[in-house]
Amino acid sequence: MSWYTPKPEILIGVIGVTGAGKTTFISKATGRSDLVVGHGVEACTQDILPVTVEIEGRKVTLIDTPGFDDTYKSDADILQLIANYLATTYEQGVLLTGLILLQPINGNRVQGSERKRTRLFKKVCGPDAFSRIVIATTMWNQIQSDALGERRAQERIDNTEFWGDMVEKGAKVIRHDDNKNSTHNIIKKLIHYSSPVELQIQRELANNGGHVGMTSAGRQLDEDLSELVQALKKEIQELQAERIYARQEMQELQSRLEKFEGQRSKLWGMTVRAISFSSLAKSLKTTQSKAQILPTLATAGFGIASFLLNSGVATCNIL
Repeated sequence: MSWYTPKPEILIGVIGVTGAGKTTFISKATGRSDLVVGHGVEACTQDILPVTVEIEGRKVTLIDTPGFDDTYKSDADILQLIANYLATTYEQGVLLTGLILLQPINGNRVQGSERKRTRLFKKVCGPDAFSRIVIATTMWNQIQSDALGERRAQERIDNTEFWGDMVEKGAKVIRHDDNKNSTHNIIKKLIHYSSPVELQIQRELANNGGHVGMTSAGRQLDEDLSELVQALKKEIQELQAERIYARQEMQELQSRLEKFEGQRSKLWGMTVRAISFSSLAKSLKTTQSKAQILPTLATAGFGIASFLLNSGVATCNIL
């Protein structure tokens, strides 16, 4: 099948996670001030939006796409939206010249979600399109130093799970300084290609009857979602186990508490038979001498005492 572009223009997709600065990039590139730019965590780009600008006498259309990790749409919804657009343009014989992947550089460390989104992006494009990718790093004004940002970018370039394999096949990594000149310099890396590029997801959709889930990107997203599902199931099971253990532990503690409280109550109710000193004296042999009786009573805990023995009966005066 021969491909053609019905209009003398260049189509460049702008993609990235929510908050990467896609709409801001296009606003600065085109000089458009009517584009809604997000400044918080909520996504603004809710649909695919083409915006045209002229650069070096060439008509360039930038395709603004919703970002993954969108506020209102799931990653599956975003992939469906992108697939619909790419399938429609593919059927019309319209292909992209290239793609700009915007990646914030202000994160303290590489996140697992970034790894997953990068994998998904690669599956959308396919290795044959890696040479038509420009990775533009953003948010440089939010880091402590340029050296830190450069180190973070290099870490991703050195890692094939991130940008390494794309760079090996011709992808370019460029710093975006959040101004018009910077956006145009990035776009110029793509506008001189004489022919468009076929993305992997477009070819796969055409071959499998349009089933997004059967594409490489669809299978990758399914794998990522499966990992999340398994992790959540494990967490739920651990919480349930902890709850059972906590319930058993509470029952044991409650039993011990009742036992000790019962012992306290019993202690305060304990009584003994009153001691009669007369009975105590009678139990002693009347033949015992005073010297013999004193140690006996002292041992019984009566303290110092003096005794008078009258008619064989002991009278105890406690001192």
